[in-house]
Amino acid sequence: MSGDAHAHDDPHFSAEKVFLALFVLTALEVTWGFVARDLGKLMLWGGLLFFAFWKGWFIAVYFMHLKFEGWVVKSLILPTPFLIMVIMGYVGNDVADKEAPLLHPIGSMLDPNTGVVHERLEEIWKPAHEGTASEGASEETHSGG
Repeated sequence: MSGDAHAHDDPHFSAEKVFLALFVLTALEVTWGFVARDLGKLMLWGGLLFFAFWKGWFIAVYFMHLKFEGWVVKSLILPTPFLIMVIMGYVGNDVADKEAPLLHPIGSMLDPNTGVVHERLEEIWKPAHEGTASEGASEETHSGG
């Protein structure tokens, strides 16, 4: 028996019907995009999100076989929207206002000891290989050179 055994055991499952439902929802979504553009952004985006939700639901339930899984697997999906909101909260500050100038340029560094923000890191950063001549000599003697 090829494929998922659970999907083939269910007499009500039909991949063709799910595909047809997705096709109809996509056609309705495109039609809604043309019809609702004059009704305002809230109506347009509300309808598009409505259709996107149902298409995602069909894909998750049937093609990802979640309909045939137990409650443990289904419960693992519940925290996903919360985690997405957390990530959006962290990233949103970086991309929220592209027109406003940054308080400090990207790549600036806060010195925790003094509280000063260094905008030109090349003035304070020294590569590890730069040092005094005695440090270089001692490294050569320890490495056998």
